[in-house]
Amino acid sequence: MNLLDPILNLFRSDTEDFYYVKFERNEKCYCNSGKKYKICHYPRHSKSSRRAVRKINSLTGEETFKVLSIKRIRKDHELFKATVIHE
Repeated sequence: MNLLDPILNLFRSDTEDFYYVKFERNEKCYCNSGKKYKICHYPRHSKSSRRAVRKINSLTGEETFKVLSIKRIRKDHELFKATVIHE
């Protein structure tokens, strides 16, 4: 057991108040250009191993858009949902 574990546990939250949803290729692009994501930003993101995602707050339903690396998406896979959950 590490001596810093109790201190680190104070800053670590077990329950996340947000989740991610990946942008699908046929959705309208997040930049509001009117084009589909697969035509607008997807080619550039796929070359650099990135994907656009929605970060959705579970409490308020507020959506923000982020571009994450594939490595980060694989690391945080438990934070991803298949679709947007409406309550």
